This record gives sequence, C-alpha cells and structure tokens, in this order.
Amino acid sequence: MWRRLQNIFYSLRTYADLSPDIRTRQRVNQFLRSRSPLSAEEWFEKFWNDRKIFRQVADFVYNRMPDYSGLEFSRIRPEDRLNEDLQFPLVCWFDWQLSLCEDFLHSFGVDLSDRFDPEILSTVEDLVFYLNQQALSVNHSDGQ
Repeated sequence: MWRRLQNIFYSLRTYADLSPDIRTRQRVNQFLRSRSPLSAEEWFEKFWNDRKIFRQVADFVYNRMPDYSGLEFSRIRPEDRLNEDLQFPLVCWFDWQLSLCEDFLHSFGVDLSDRFDPEILSTVEDLVFYLNQQALSVNHSDGQ
C-alpha cells in the first residue's frame, strides 16, 4: 500500500513538473489583454502578407500555438519574444516542440523533428519565418 501511495505521489510531482505554469500563463495573457485582438485574417494581413509569408503558415501559427501555450495568439505580435515576453518555457507543455513538429508534418509534409530548435528562435517573427522557410523548401523541391 505504501509503495502505491509513493508512486501516486511521484506521478503527481512529475506531472506538475511537466505541466505549464498556470499562474505565469495567466500573467502573460493578462498583459496581452491590453492589446486589441485580431482575427486570423487580420493577423495575416497586418503582419505577414507584405513579408511574403504563406497564409497557411501564418494560420498554422495563429491556430496551433494556443494549443501548446495557452496564450491568446490573436493578441500576440511579431516582435514578442518567446522567452522573455511570452515565457514559452514556463507556459507551454513540456513536449510542445514535439507536438509542433508532428502537427507541421501533418499540415505541410515537412518533418522538423531532427532540426527544430526553439532555443535559436528569439521572437514570434523568428518562429514564423523559420516555419515559412521550411514550408517553402518543400514547395521548391516539388517544382512549385
């Protein structure tokens, strides 16, 4: 019986270590609420269209990143820093990078799992440009 209780305790402690920091997430979202939300179309037109970002990539980031981070991406801007402003290491699930790679593979047919390193990305803009470049490489290799 003691061993079973001990296993439950360790499981709960491990789960807490791997889970997002909800208070930090709430603080970041509270900060973001001072900004006007943008629809996916507005977000694309305002920040990405003139930069030649694929609409599908912008939509992917806008729609999928909230699943990993719990943040309101309708209020996030390209210059937001992933670590300092958005607190990604704290607000995301421990395996968000794996989920992003898997979702990107399903959406774009590109396997990022052997080359995606969020540590080299500083801002949301860096992330979008990186993902766009990966999607672009597939389009070029397909002769498009």
